Amino acid sequence: MNDFKLLNKSKLLLKYIESNIICNIPKVHSSYRKGLEENVISLNYNIIKANINTGSIRSKYLKEVLVNISMIDLYLDILLDINVISKKKFMVVIRLLNEIRRMTKALIENEKIK
Repeated sequence: MNDFKLLNKSKLLLKYIESNIICNIPKVHSSYRKGLEENVISLNYNIIKANINTGSIRSKYLKEVLVNISMIDLYLDILLDINVISKKKFMVVIRLLNEIRRMTKALIENEKIK
């Protein structure tokens, strides 16, 4: 059940980033746009892969989710520093990322217990 909540949160994150952040990144910073977009899509991809698999393979994909979250956080931090996104949009995405991070860490801990 927690897996579907995680996927729903990541889809919400994808929709928010696509509609409110990526469309506002100027062409000068297209490398940040591309990196952010790739990591958000990869985040969803890894969550789906983790839902399908079990055991150590599932743990591997869950750890990849944490890497994607860290990379998204890095790109957003850079975009905030160069004044491409507002503090408000940054905080909205960070809240979503923190929820996804907490859920992912809980799933990793549950995998260790099994």
